[in-house]
Amino acid sequence: MVRKGIEEAGPGELWTYADFKTLPPMAVAAALSRMTAEGAIRRMRKGVYYSPRKTRFGEISPDPTSVAATLLRNKGIKWKPSGLPAYNGLGLTTQVSPVLTLDMPEKIYSLRTGSDAKLRLRPGVNVSGLSDNERAVLDAMRDLRRIPTSPVEAVRKIRDMFAAKRFSFSRLARRALNEPPRVRALLGAIGCELGADRKALTALRKSLNPMTTFRLGVAEALPHASEWQIQ
Repeated sequence: MVRKGIEEAGPGELWTYADFKTLPPMAVAAALSRMTAEGAIRRMRKGVYYSPRKTRFGEISPDPTSVAATLLRNKGIKWKPSGLPAYNGLGLTTQVSPVLTLDMPEKIYSLRTGSDAKLRLRPGVNVSGLSDNERAVLDAMRDLRRIPTSPVEAVRKIRDMFAAKRFSFSRLARRALNEPPRVRALLGAIGCELGADRKALTALRKSLNPMTTFRLGVAEALPHASEWQIQ
């Protein structure tokens, strides 16, 4: 049954013991071991196998993000993509990166995917109830200096996303209450410029320490920067 399931699914698929939970665990382990010895599948790491996709140029490795997602799913951990690939998807940069960044609430600092992919984990980040793009735009406000464009240009693009209604300001303002203070301040300054919901702005303002100054180098992009202690 294990072999039949893998062969019917075709190449390019990742497999774990959980995919065969209706079968006896020992039988599943034996079948996967046999198929690995035959070269029919590849063992990526303990408990994760890959049915290789082959071309005339050779074997195609599995997508590292898919491997990481499989491992985290097996652990019951929710995650969201972040870093340059996510910022590229938002249109904040045209650059790409070989480094995968994953946000997750659990405090996991390393994850072996069984490949050469570089993986950066950002633990302690709320991902519940957020879309991939919502999480990414909040991360972009965290990471202004890491985005391969000027912070001023990045903030302008983020403001334009809210102005174009790509995101609900009120919704993200509520979510941002769990974000670092600089993110709340940036969101507040953007919201003021766009005439956002007063209740949402008040909640953001009350969450900030009035004695804190945020030296972000983006004041020229935000007409209300000084009201939100941004320099």
